[in-house]
Amino acid sequence: MKNAIQNNKYLFLLLIIALAGVSFLFRDSISDFLVVREKPGYNSALPIPNTDSGTSTRPAPGTGDGAKVEIPYSGRDPVEVRPNPDEVKGLSQIEREKLYSDINMHGRAVKGNPDFFFGWIQVGLLKKVIGDYEGARDAWEYAGVIRPFNSVSFANLGELYWRYLPDYPRSEKNFLTSIKNKPDDLSTYISLSDLYFYSYSAKRDRADDILLEGIQANPKNTDLMRWLASLYEREKEYSKALEWWKKVLVENPSDALVKQAITELEAKIGK
Repeated sequence: MKNAIQNNKYLFLLLIIALAGVSFLFRDSISDFLVVREKPGYNSALPIPNTDSGTSTRPAPGTGDGAKVEIPYSGRDPVEVRPNPDEVKGLSQIEREKLYSDINMHGRAVKGNPDFFFGWIQVGLLKKVIGDYEGARDAWEYAGVIRPFNSVSFANLGELYWRYLPDYPRSEKNFLTSIKNKPDDLSTYISLSDLYFYSYSAKRDRADDILLEGIQANPKNTDLMRWLASLYEREKEYSKALEWWKKVLVENPSDALVKQAITELEAKIGK
């Protein structure tokens, strides 16, 4: 009985880690549907610009602030509401109407001011919620065009191309861009590792490499260490798993569940 309880505790630890990954799925979330991350000040009474140029203007390279270059948007109309019946069937009519209204509001805002980065992120998130994955893709792709050094739009595209519009090379490319732009965003390393491990079979051997890169960039972070230790356990590389659980314990010496994981692994490999 005692061993069963200990095993259940250890499984609970892994479950908590796995469930934590759910909150990594999409950044700059909206409403009550997703977890808010890095969210600028949002006001539901967002003013709607009066112009409708359909382009964003950015300084042309090497020309200073005076010269601008237009970046046209060629995706789906951002105010278009195209729900997937399977995705919205669990929502009440009031919830649906609120989502559709918010799409219209943010869509009008970015049509009036195509350089409104946060608006494009919100359009993508809202369209993702209603199952319009192509609409979300177009919004986030354009957000990356007008803000090439942001991390949020690229991380969201990584998730989208992994889970909803399967294209694993594109998913990887966007995750890597997000990491390059924000190397301290731990969730992106974890998502990319899971992409490699569970889906992108041609690069499955990269699953631990990207976590090691994340740890190198964030050397004291135990979340990445835990994920790596768990990955090695799934791969039955018990010696490597033990090594990383011990490193977690150095940073969290009072963590009883980590101590238990170490004890069980030592018994498993005969130490």
